[in-house]
Amino acid sequence: MRRLLVGTAGHIDHGKTALVKALTGIDADRLPEEKRRGITIDLGFAHAEWGGVRISFVDVPGHEKFVRNMLAGAGSIDAVLLVVAADESVMPQTREHFEIVRLLGIDRGVVAVTKIDRVAPELVGVTLEDVRELVRGSFLEAAPVVPVSSRTGEGLETLKAALVGLAAPEQNVRETGAARLPIDRAFLVPGFGPVVTGSLVSGAISRDQKLELLPERRAVRVRRLEVHGRETAEARAGERVSANLVGVELSDLERGKVLASPGALPVSALVTASVRLLASSRPVRSGDRFFFHHFSSERRARLRLLGAAQLAPGGSARAQLRLSAPVAAVPGDRFVLRRLSPVETIGGGVILDALWPPVGRVRLEDVERLDRLESGDLTERCVLWVEQSRERGAGEEELAARAGRSASQIRSALAGPLSEGRIRAPRRSPDRYIAESSLERLAERASAEIAAYLAAEGAAVGMPRRTLLARLLPSAEPRWAEALEAALAARGVFQLAGEEARPPGRADLGSGERDLAERIIAVFRERGLDPPSPAEAAERVRHRPKVVEGLIGYLAKKGDLVRLPGGWLVAREAVDGVVARLRGSGKESIDVAEFKEMFGLTRRLAIPLLEHLDGAKVTRRVGDRREILPG
Repeated sequence: MRRLLVGTAGHIDHGKTALVKALTGIDADRLPEEKRRGITIDLGFAHAEWGGVRISFVDVPGHEKFVRNMLAGAGSIDAVLLVVAADESVMPQTREHFEIVRLLGIDRGVVAVTKIDRVAPELVGVTLEDVRELVRGSFLEAAPVVPVSSRTGEGLETLKAALVGLAAPEQNVRETGAARLPIDRAFLVPGFGPVVTGSLVSGAISRDQKLELLPERRAVRVRRLEVHGRETAEARAGERVSANLVGVELSDLERGKVLASPGALPVSALVTASVRLLASSRPVRSGDRFFFHHFSSERRARLRLLGAAQLAPGGSARAQLRLSAPVAAVPGDRFVLRRLSPVETIGGGVILDALWPPVGRVRLEDVERLDRLESGDLTERCVLWVEQSRERGAGEEELAARAGRSASQIRSALAGPLSEGRIRAPRRSPDRYIAESSLERLAERASAEIAAYLAAEGAAVGMPRRTLLARLLPSAEPRWAEALEAALAARGVFQLAGEEARPPGRADLGSGERDLAERIIAVFRERGLDPPSPAEAAERVRHRPKVVEGLIGYLAKKGDLVRLPGGWLVAREAVDGVVARLRGSGKESIDVAEFKEMFGLTRRLAIPLLEHLDGAKVTRRVGDRREILPG
């Protein structure tokens, strides 16, 4: 079944609620005060099914004092039902509501001229002309304009057919995205607990599904679902939804918060956007403050124009808006701006990015990047974000959340840039991307770090890989750091030799270094199972301690010295001698005391040596003894 969310718009007392009731049989005014005063104060809801289309109506208040409530409902609609009364024609709130739906990017709608039973046909004709003048050049210019009477029923069937015609024939593409439900009501149902309602903007929600309450990212679970007052196992985009939640208190819920798939949406109090002023607005300056309306949320915002000090009426510019509280927003989301005093709609715009870093003085490179952000498609935006992440890289899930898309859509979007070499996905981390330019900078830094280390260490032939990665990628996850290390090695930036990264083509040791290394290993062989410390070895060979330490490390990597647990270094021949003597002793097992006595060891060396032998599968610990394993 096709689905359509329709929002009413129009001046107070032009018959919006009466028209919705005439169409659906449902009175959308639910508050006692609304019934007592005869005007709509807050959002009302109704529904109907005609011609294979399930239509959900969001009825909004028409009074200028309640425009903020109107905005809470209008942000998530697919189409507008603009209502103009024949006895009053186009009025101030008609114009403001019409400007709001245009700012929100609504591109479908129908106009209903109501109360035709109360006026002469000539006056209906005048109203029709006023309406056509209002919508000229807009998305409603070619839309049906239907004269109706909610009292007599005249024109209602024509209006129903026009509304059905607004439903897209294909499946709503929003159903494939992450679940996203801006909350417009929250209340307590005895015996069930907290319940929220809203218009499902994208994705689907099912019973027992785990969601996030945004912006605080609190985990919740859906216990029960209703669509159009009927319990259901699943709700889809384009439907009005009532969700009974577990894991949250009513005090935690309010209009403006959002339920979403876990991790699917970014949350930020700084949004980068393209802003447009209405032609009827006064100029605004950088630093001015406004009300910011985004779906059902309302925030105070400070506007900072990027590259301009002032924005003229009817003009547009890029800006960053610092909000009083975070919102969950993705590129393409629409918003409306209203002055704080006097409260009036002055413009709106479209979100370009919710995670763009704060922009200081606008430079040429900032302008170029913002050009790419605003005019680029999903592919170009993702490449830009990967470049922006530099050596940290950007994962598929991260890019998907920032873009408001699925991970599979991100993979498809980046297939071209990957084949062109603009970005890379290291083989060991194929779901994370780095820009080619960032990888080149990393390669230059790696070469410089290795060169500086070798110059400082004298006899060293390579740089410890752990040290190199700590300097290049100090806060990177181990998997990502190793993936980049492998990618750089594959490019020939350095060669990996054991635990070292060496310059490509680097000889093992120079002749002088080889002579010194031989003298050092001779000291260790001479000392046997009473090995010297690096400082003692340096004193014996009469050379600088730092150089000797570097060569000791080299000899350990090469295997001439054996590194025991705890850091002891013993000549390979001494360890081999222990192994041969144990296996030739005829003993089946040995304890620590016997081992110490057999080899004349202190406990300080005996325990690390036994642990090494355990690891080498020469011995196996069983209780307090070691079994001697055959070779």
